[in-house]
Amino acid sequence: METEGAVEQTNGAAVVDEAEHVDLKSTVARKVVGWIIAAVLIFLAQRDLRRRTPELVRGPVGLWKAVAMMPPGAVAYLLLGRRRAAPQATVEMLNSIAA
Repeated sequence: METEGAVEQTNGAAVVDEAEHVDLKSTVARKVVGWIIAAVLIFLAQRDLRRRTPELVRGPVGLWKAVAMMPPGAVAYLLLGRRRAAPQATVEMLNSIAA
């Protein structure tokens, strides 16, 4: 008695249908890739927070460090938590006007 995607009992041993086995492999592969992407995002956010001056971070750096320990928080920091650094020419121009 065979049904699609079913586990067949043969002499007390379970035999998994080949299509189900391939589906299981692809599910595991997707999860592994997802975890790798999450780890890379967290690493990039934490590294950026260590290197960036507090003036270039929107909000408290400590709060962003805590939030960026989870993948959604890391994405939020990378998209919303960083201020753009002013180009060097703009900084020099502003310094010359102030002087």
